[in-house]
Amino acid sequence: MKPVFNVYLKKANPPDSGAHAVLYLPATPYEVLDAQDRLRLGENSSMVWEITEYPQFEELEPFIDGNGSFYELNALAQKLSELDETQGAIFAGLVKMENAKGPIPLPRLIDLAHSTKCCHILTDALNDSQLGRIFAENHNVPGVEHLPKDIFEMLDFEQIGRSTRLAEKGVFVARSMDHPGGYVVRHQPLLEISRTLDLTPKEPDYTMLLEVFHGDRRGQLMLPAVEAELDAVPLTLEEPDWLDLSWTCLDCKVPSLTDAISEARDIRPVNDFAGMLAEMDSTALVIYKALLEAADCRDLLHAGLLAGQLPQYTFSPKISSPAEMAREELSVILCDPEAETLLPHVNLQSYGEALIEQCGGRLTGYGLIERTDGQPIQTPGQKGGMTLG
Repeated sequence: MKPVFNVYLKKANPPDSGAHAVLYLPATPYEVLDAQDRLRLGENSSMVWEITEYPQFEELEPFIDGNGSFYELNALAQKLSELDETQGAIFAGLVKMENAKGPIPLPRLIDLAHSTKCCHILTDALNDSQLGRIFAENHNVPGVEHLPKDIFEMLDFEQIGRSTRLAEKGVFVARSMDHPGGYVVRHQPLLEISRTLDLTPKEPDYTMLLEVFHGDRRGQLMLPAVEAELDAVPLTLEEPDWLDLSWTCLDCKVPSLTDAISEARDIRPVNDFAGMLAEMDSTALVIYKALLEAADCRDLLHAGLLAGQLPQYTFSPKISSPAEMAREELSVILCDPEAETLLPHVNLQSYGEALIEQCGGRLTGYGLIERTDGQPIQTPGQKGGMTLG
């Protein structure tokens, strides 16, 4: 699915924090929770967000600023991703009807995205002249239905269209890469969906969500699943067994492994892996995600092996940048007054990088992770391969 927005998230007002997350919206439930782990949001901290790219609905750029919650933005992206091309044109028309000269609140945009059924659209009418001709040809203009063709062609279609548009308070939407454009007019009040949405991030009932398919037949499967549930899937898709089926991972408790899960060819090991993740508590899960990133692990075999190695690593989630590493070290070896005097005169970035290299650790999007034996964490591309323990 093509993303609607590309978004950069970071902590609000962090001193030397490098904690951030990059997401393609709409984000899945576990992607949202993963972003929270990367940002290390505490009780007294908040996030700020910025849209860095508009792969779709580029016309929204003047109307969205950094105000409103990230969760509202994701809810808007989710609904926009569900619109077909015609509905996308209607949404663009509704935005235009707002006649806004600046940002439109996200709750209002959510309501507009849910209100496409409250409008009519003529995709063949892109200007007053085309609109007037369509209205006249469909006998919506009194007295023209019996006119000879040559007289009919002499009508001022542009004036007819303009009068119709002003009377109906409709708008024209230009064609774009996302939709066909057209004339949009509202025929009933807009829905107020944003008031009823529960945008609180929640952990799903599944550890993995798969879309299983064979040809045009598709179905969803939540993992971990019991054997009877696995056996029922081929029957539902009218195939003899799992060997004839493929799947795509739609969501996973460890988002970095979605591609590896999609590429796996045996459902049983995937289900076993989902069962292992389901048993992992939230603290261990963050350490595990940090280790996977540090080891650049992208396949389920190594991911399964690394899951058993967590006690051999130490993890410091509050370290999100070399500068934070340097500050932490100076606070340990110096008393507070001395540290505050020294800090303005120290290249914290360079000093922090040297400390990280010295300890053999890796600074990940979740924090600093290092081996308890002081050895470096190797990745598959390094000499000697991956060290698993």
